[in-house]
Amino acid sequence: MAKPLKTIIFISYVTLFSSLSKCKSDPLANTTTTKGFSTDLIHRDSPDSPLSDPSLSPWQRLAQAKQRSLARASIFTDRLMQRKSIESTINGVHGTYLIRFSIGTPPHHTIAVMDTGSELIWTQCEPCTKCMKQLFPVFSPVSSTTYKDVRCDSPRCGTFGRASVCDKRREKCVYNVLYGDNSYSSGTVATETFTFAESRGGALHYFNNIQFGCGHDNYFHFASTIPSGIVGLSGGKSSLLSQFGYDSFSYCLTTYEDRKKGSKLHFGEDADVTGRTMVWTPMTEMNVPDLYFVTLEAISMGNKRIEYHNPALLEGGNIVMDSGTVLTVLPVNFYDDVEVAIANSISQRAVRDYKDWRLCYSDPFVMPKITVHFKKADVEWKHENVFIRVSPDYECLALLPKEGLPIYGNVAQANYLVGFDIRNKRVLFKPTQCGV
Repeated sequence: MAKPLKTIIFISYVTLFSSLSKCKSDPLANTTTTKGFSTDLIHRDSPDSPLSDPSLSPWQRLAQAKQRSLARASIFTDRLMQRKSIESTINGVHGTYLIRFSIGTPPHHTIAVMDTGSELIWTQCEPCTKCMKQLFPVFSPVSSTTYKDVRCDSPRCGTFGRASVCDKRREKCVYNVLYGDNSYSSGTVATETFTFAESRGGALHYFNNIQFGCGHDNYFHFASTIPSGIVGLSGGKSSLLSQFGYDSFSYCLTTYEDRKKGSKLHFGEDADVTGRTMVWTPMTEMNVPDLYFVTLEAISMGNKRIEYHNPALLEGGNIVMDSGTVLTVLPVNFYDDVEVAIANSISQRAVRDYKDWRLCYSDPFVMPKITVHFKKADVEWKHENVFIRVSPDYECLALLPKEGLPIYGNVAQANYLVGFDIRNKRVLFKPTQCGV
């Protein structure tokens, strides 16, 4: 019999807590000087995730992932068109990967959404004006010896994105962030010690004076149990990457079917993506903060090359690299051309519009060679990057047609080591068997 969800999560956290208790009680004396480290990521639909609903079938979870992908694409587009004042891009808890760490002294266990499309870091905090249900107790600043409010006159108040303002009456820096589905978080800007466990052997890495939002009033739309908060991994000044002092990170994501296996997140020197099979494409700065743009030129099926065309929005960088979106979202006309070319390259009979999935197959088929042509980099899609099993009998195309801002989703990135080199403004790809 499978163990209950909460039991599995509890055991994983006991392991982290045991490691923490063996170290000195004062993490300020143990500040890491590591040039890089790696830690585990948790897929939101894995048994270790507080967002996983065991009452749902894998196929129901995928249907939800599809809707989250479309919703996230809409929010990205709204930000691009500046139709809404949205600080972050998470549509509720619509990220895909979660990260474990601890806050404070003594350490308080935390699990948060990892988001490459956001700058901010925040977690729910006592005292709660309004807090949502989460797996572990809400963090209490008064219980930590390393917690500090950021004062109004501190330069750090102005670096907490566009969400922070000075509360002169209380002489505190406060923040208020509104998300695309009317989820929100507001509270105090503060600094704390963050502790991360190394994925190889469990060594601990301490980072002092990390600036974050201590959220006293929080709401996640359409969520009953939530992670503790959000960890932004954009290139902004308040993101975790910038505060660590690293100028690169990478991740290796397992396929959706292998989501129970551990995906990895790497920082600093551990984030190096090198080797003969590595390719890279320029990262393009656009007028939307916090998003990683690259330039898609074409997609090929065998010798048939389909030039990218998107008449609506962008010059230069034209697609967002995003770990939080499951499926790849393409402009409608370009998607139609790609779908037709894929169907013409597969000899088995296609099934059209199976439960709102556009192109599906029930019989085994030979995957055509599909190459994504980014500027200066060709990335070959394997079977698991293009098709996803949506029922015991059907595999369907893991691409979606939608006008607006295109997104290169995490299914397309599976089994690649994907690196973000902020200093040299590059995104790197290396074929890798992730989770091994």
